[in-house]
Amino acid sequence: MSESMVGVPNNHVDENGIRWRRTRCHMCHMNCGIFAGVDTATGRLVELRPNDDEGAVLCNRLGERGQRAIKFHYHPKRINHPLKRAGERGEDKWEQISYDQAIKEISEKLQGLIDKYGPETLVSSEGTYRSDHLWARSRFTNLLGNPGNVVDPGTICWCWNYSLNMAMVGWPVESMMPASPQQSNTIVNWGKRCSESYAPEAPLWRVIKGRTTVNENGPAQMIVVDPVCIPESGQADQWLQPYPNTDCIICLAWINYIVEHELYNEDFLKHWSNAVFLFRTDTNKLLRASDIDADGRFEDFVAWDAKRDGVLAWCSDENRYCTEEGVEVDAQLSGTYRVKLADGGEAECITVFDAIVRRVAEYTPERASKVSGVPKRKIEEAAKLYATNGPACIIWGLGGGDQHGNNAASFGIAKTILRIMTGNIDNPGGEFVGQPADPNSVGKEKDFPVRDAEMELSELQDPENQAKYIGNDRFRVMAWPGFKKIDKCYRKMFGLPRPMLHQMLCSPSLVLDAIIDKKPYPITAMIAWSSNPLAWMPNTKKVYKALKSLELLVVCEYWKTPTAALADYIMPACDWMERPMCTTSEDSMDFITVGDRGVEPYAERHMDYDFFRSLGCAMGQQEQWPWETYEDVIQYRIDRCGLKYEDVVNAGTYFPYPTEYYKYARRLENGQIQGFATPSRKAEVYASVLEELDYDPLPVYREPESPLGNPEMAKEYPLRLTTAGRISPLYHSEMRTPGHGTRTVAPYPMTWMHFNDARALHIKEGDWVWIETPMGRIRQKAHLGWDIPEGVVQVPPSWWYPELPAEEPWSQGVFEAAANVLIDDDPDKADQMTATWNCRGLLCKVYPCIDPSDGADDSIPAALYDGTHGTVWDKAAENLGFWELKK
Repeated sequence: MSESMVGVPNNHVDENGIRWRRTRCHMCHMNCGIFAGVDTATGRLVELRPNDDEGAVLCNRLGERGQRAIKFHYHPKRINHPLKRAGERGEDKWEQISYDQAIKEISEKLQGLIDKYGPETLVSSEGTYRSDHLWARSRFTNLLGNPGNVVDPGTICWCWNYSLNMAMVGWPVESMMPASPQQSNTIVNWGKRCSESYAPEAPLWRVIKGRTTVNENGPAQMIVVDPVCIPESGQADQWLQPYPNTDCIICLAWINYIVEHELYNEDFLKHWSNAVFLFRTDTNKLLRASDIDADGRFEDFVAWDAKRDGVLAWCSDENRYCTEEGVEVDAQLSGTYRVKLADGGEAECITVFDAIVRRVAEYTPERASKVSGVPKRKIEEAAKLYATNGPACIIWGLGGGDQHGNNAASFGIAKTILRIMTGNIDNPGGEFVGQPADPNSVGKEKDFPVRDAEMELSELQDPENQAKYIGNDRFRVMAWPGFKKIDKCYRKMFGLPRPMLHQMLCSPSLVLDAIIDKKPYPITAMIAWSSNPLAWMPNTKKVYKALKSLELLVVCEYWKTPTAALADYIMPACDWMERPMCTTSEDSMDFITVGDRGVEPYAERHMDYDFFRSLGCAMGQQEQWPWETYEDVIQYRIDRCGLKYEDVVNAGTYFPYPTEYYKYARRLENGQIQGFATPSRKAEVYASVLEELDYDPLPVYREPESPLGNPEMAKEYPLRLTTAGRISPLYHSEMRTPGHGTRTVAPYPMTWMHFNDARALHIKEGDWVWIETPMGRIRQKAHLGWDIPEGVVQVPPSWWYPELPAEEPWSQGVFEAAANVLIDDDPDKADQMTATWNCRGLLCKVYPCIDPSDGADDSIPAALYDGTHGTVWDKAAENLGFWELKK
């Protein structure tokens, strides 16, 4: 047969005896369609090919004909059988046991801890989306009676954005992949290195292609916001280069400029957003119908109607003003009004729009320029382009609010305000708003396959159990209080639960405290699957202490990572080539993506689903796990639509209905206008959910740990640090194991510095350097260039060395190389809505590991060699010795 795979059906066997299956890659979030070729004579995976029907390509993680992925699959260092700890924790001594024995022992030990401490004693640690089995974890823990204690890097990566988007427009519009970039006139790439985040060949090239696609207005304009000159910067029409973690004030300055120059979409704001609702200046809260009428509902809001020259209530449940049908209303977008209250008093009110105007008044382009280092002219030009050259979309990236600590939520809110203000919501070329079901089908048979959220069984959680969730009363957006308020709107609109998955995540810092200090109760057991918390959690030394304190640590993994080396049991995990897929991307898509199992699992590897099902059945949950295989699960989920497994595998994706825009404006069968899945059914520039959670929904900028925010600290730590800089094919803490062709691209972690900073510190290209913060120090190689601002240092995240010994004290070099050694986990410094900790805009110092004068005996005269003359050697000598002893 030819190389082309166009039209080749699943399970086709060619003339060479190679069986081809339509599978889907999970080496990143793109989930590209791949054909897996298995020799029917040997059962061995021999080749991968791209799914030509989808325009897929083999990226540099897979390699030509999939050779890198096949080496990954068969690598001799893979975990292929369950390993039980034989020595002390950290000694790296193991006994190989059977899978059934491992499940039996784990279930008995976990049950013993539950009997002693309660089901809340278990926490799940997860990594970046590595399989579509997240609902299986939720199902297991919900059946167990656990309140949902989960830690995950999603706390600083997208998941918190998901929840804020849900609160404001009822759908996660913060997307890594715009739905229709080819229809955009302006694309804003805020902190996304499209060419490296997943792979240069991955489908994010669609963003660039969308920029060059000529529509009726010509090619799209591109704005790039990134401290580093990434490949997209050179292609951009406008490139803003801010200091790390000053993006939020730039976003607020955009809003300021758009308001000042009246570039907002007045029609959308007046008719489809809650910008017209009244806001009390005495309480700094929304005016509710219950405030003005004893019989009014708290859930209903109030606007000022010019036709009546008075207040008018908004009926949220019916998405309309409380008037007779056909009666004209002119809700005011701006103004100050005296309103009589139900208790006989009066309150001064302004509109939500004016409340936003007042808030952003201080964030002028001039001020943003001084803080961010971006010229005022560039800030204004970018704001004008975004607002006037629509439709426009803002693609999601880790620099766009993620990892920004106490600026994170404000930045996420500000970006969504921008989208609503300019009318770039559910429009072609803007931000697509999906729907998991047709609102007309609520209470009827659904035409969408069973969603992830329906598989979780979140309805089993009772309020008493929910109260035990770690951080429930503190980081409320990502806990049960926020979940339930958003879930109520979601169910009302779509008749479905919203997903727990990664929309409820505990603060890692609080979980570590519960492990170490046993407060508010003892957490004694952890299941870490697809997770290496020693590489992703902040404050690596504290993480290590906590993991050592656990009574039961179970790790499901491909490799013996630094975390796995501390486990009681290491369970062998299937990679993407060994498992079928049926995903809604954590219910963030309104379609499903399906793929077959490419090859049968090697040795005793099991899927994540198999692990949680086996453990659940061993702990009395048999009735709730009726599907023996994941193929059975997929068939169950698509049965609701009358589909068959092979049909959806051959299709690759299933769209229950055609892509449609402006859905908020359509009239439903019950006569109501659809609107958005929010409390008011409007796009909420002022998120009433956040107000009800006792947060200020209006964004603010907080100066991070910087020369402006902490000038005293900057005297010792003068450089701004960002822990960014991913490069492909490395992916988070993965792909570093030598032997499958990915590590050689970047054998050592490279710290990026400006030439002038390096010269002043006597650092050359390739020198080993120490990067130090008050939390600790790590060692990496220096990479010098002009493509990073002076005073800024970029350190890559998640580093460890698989080739180093796993036993203590080496721990595969994680304490020497991982950026999170440098990062503070103090929950008081985190974003108080979402628990996001700060990985951007920290302060650090950098210095050579070896005295730079050591290469020339005569560079420091002997007469000056006594440590009192302030020479280069004096400075180097100060840095000798162990950091901990010095401090």
